[in-house]
Amino acid sequence: MDELEFCVKSLSYPLGMVLENLERRDGQRAEIRGSRLILPEIPFPAKCYLAALVIFESLDAVDRKRLSDDYLGLEEFREKILSSKLGELVGKYLRDPWTYLGNRGSLVVDWLEFKRREERVRPYLERLKSLREESKSRGEFLERSGFLGELSVDEALLLGYLAEDEKFRELINAALGKHNSLFKEMVVRYFRALRA
Repeated sequence: MDELEFCVKSLSYPLGMVLENLERRDGQRAEIRGSRLILPEIPFPAKCYLAALVIFESLDAVDRKRLSDDYLGLEEFREKILSSKLGELVGKYLRDPWTYLGNRGSLVVDWLEFKRREERVRPYLERLKSLREESKSRGEFLERSGFLGELSVDEALLLGYLAEDEKFRELINAALGKHNSLFKEMVVRYFRALRA
């Protein structure tokens, strides 16, 4: 997994699954041509957003509707970047992203594969829910969540995606950062890419 896949999966795990199967090429605009994702050489935050956006726009209407909450997450990411110091660097790409989108392909989310992966991490999520109820403090929750060190980076991202609310997701990410060295290392790489 590289930083772009990590970024897209952190915004929308299903869109990141689609990205896994696309060959990447450099080009003038963000577009899908067959099984190729073409992306311009632009700063990383804009590249991540445009990659996720063009994948989303290349899905059929049913998948787009199913991922409508994920689309709102993409827009929150865009607004967050625009209102940060990075906004000065990437603003022209994010204020009018449609200018930088080209051909939209015909892509699908493999929901059977998604379900298979979900079944693998669901026991961890249920265990975390129980732990949240049992724990008297955030510190106790973090201390007792060492079992998250068993997860791959991909599984960790899916676990966060499946969390019901933002506060629980933040708690899970804090626990992953404390106990999962591979996830922590990938987060560091991701933030370096954001600021590069």
